[in-house]
Amino acid sequence: METLYGSAIDIGIKRRGKPNQDSLIVLLPQPNATTPPVFVVADGMGGYTGGEVASQTIVHQFSSHYSAWKGSNFSLAIFADSVIADSISEMKSKASADAQYASMGSTVVAVSLEKGKANLVNVGDSRAYIINTNRIRQINHDHSYVGEMMRAGLLTAEEAMNHPKKNQLTQSISAHTVDLKPYYSTELMSTDDIVLLCSDGLWGVVSEPLIQFIVMENPPQRAAELLVQMANERGGPDNISVIVVRQKADAPITKPTLRAQATQVDFSTQITNR
Repeated sequence: METLYGSAIDIGIKRRGKPNQDSLIVLLPQPNATTPPVFVVADGMGGYTGGEVASQTIVHQFSSHYSAWKGSNFSLAIFADSVIADSISEMKSKASADAQYASMGSTVVAVSLEKGKANLVNVGDSRAYIINTNRIRQINHDHSYVGEMMRAGLLTAEEAMNHPKKNQLTQSISAHTVDLKPYYSTELMSTDDIVLLCSDGLWGVVSEPLIQFIVMENPPQRAAELLVQMANERGGPDNISVIVVRQKADAPITKPTLRAQATQVDFSTQITNR
C-alpha cells in the first residue's frame, strides 16, 4: 500500500510565547519490514513546561518501542500497552526528581494502518476521524466529562461543544495514573477513506463539515496546513496538531515533498500569501 501523509503543528494564536504542549510523530517502517506505519498525536497539560515534557515523553516512547519492535505480527494493542506503561514510569521518575512536573500529563491518540483497516488507541480527548466524500466519522472515544455524558445520552454534540466542562478529562497519561483503560478499536477502511488525527486545538474550533471539506479537497500536507490555518483564523485558543493520511494500492510510502514530517505553520505568512 502507498501511504500518503501530511502533518502540521502550531502553538496557536493565543499561546504565542509559551511552550507548545502538543507533540506528534509519524513512524514509518524500514524497507522490507512488516511493521505498519503508526501515527501519533499527544496533547500535554500541567504547568508551564510540564505538558510539553509529558507529550514529548509519549512520542519518544512510541518512537523507541517502534524501533525496537521485533516479529512479524504487529499488534497495536500490545505495542501501545507497553508504550503507555513506560510513559507512566518515565513521568513518575521525572515528577519525583522535579516538583514542577508533579501535575504533568497528556492525552494520546495513535493509529496503525494495515490493508483495509485502521487500528486505534486513545486516552483523553485527542481525536481520530475516518473521512470520505459521504461523511466524517469520529472513531475514538473522548475520555472527558462531556464525552461520557454524550455516550450516556445526556448531552447532544452541540450541547457538549458549549458545555463549561468540555475540557475536563476523565482519563489521561500521567505520573499519578491508576486503573487506566485506553480505548482500542479496529475500523474497516475502503480505498477512498482518509484518516485524520488531531488535538482539541483543531476539533474544538473548526467544524467537522469544514474539516471534511478541506481534507477531501486537498493533498494531505496541504490539508494539514490549511486546517491549522483555519483553527488560527478562529482565534487559535490552543495548540494545534494535525496528521492527515490516505492509502493507495501497490506503491511505496510517500513522504511529503520538500516538507518536514511536522510542519510548524507560520500563521502570519499563511494569511499574507493566501
